[in-house]
Amino acid sequence: MNWNNVTIGMLQQIAAYKTDNPIKRAAHDISVITGTPLEVINKWKLNELKSSKFNFLTKLPNSSLKYTFKHNGRRFKLIKNAKDMKAHHFIELQEVVNDDIISNLHIIIALLCNRVNIFGKEIEDDYDWKVENFKDLPCPQFYTYAVFFSLLFPKLLTATQNYLKENQTEENQELLDGLVSLIDLQEVDEQSGI
Repeated sequence: MNWNNVTIGMLQQIAAYKTDNPIKRAAHDISVITGTPLEVINKWKLNELKSSKFNFLTKLPNSSLKYTFKHNGRRFKLIKNAKDMKAHHFIELQEVVNDDIISNLHIIIALLCNRVNIFGKEIEDDYDWKVENFKDLPCPQFYTYAVFFSLLFPKLLTATQNYLKENQTEENQELLDGLVSLIDLQEVDEQSGI
């Protein structure tokens, strides 16, 4: 067994379980990953519980970042650039990221990917389907992407705010220039008696 056997939904169950007891933690995590009832695992001997096939749980998932993936017969592409995001997804992402990233990982991935055809061209997407089905995605790649994204997101927000302020300033300046021109025309008209 390794992290590739763990889905986003399993990771969320593991993260949600709170205990300071390492034996309870190990039993719970193994139960979630193997689908074995906790009552059965509680009867295991300690050496079974600490066996090498579950050692991967002591390390964080790590995987190379791939931007395209298939899930349940559908193709998806992770968004590499915030400019490619839909505005309402960016707004929702701001709200979701403020909560726990692990518990919202399936939603974050749904917001940060688009459905594509076999040629990689974006096609009609079903956001609700993604949220509903992305708990079944294998954890490592998407955990890596979420960590990468969470480190990048504050910088992205700052850049977006600066961009909007600059555009707002430019628009205000254009509006101000237009008003000045209009006032100048009115003064010329008044002086000429028109």
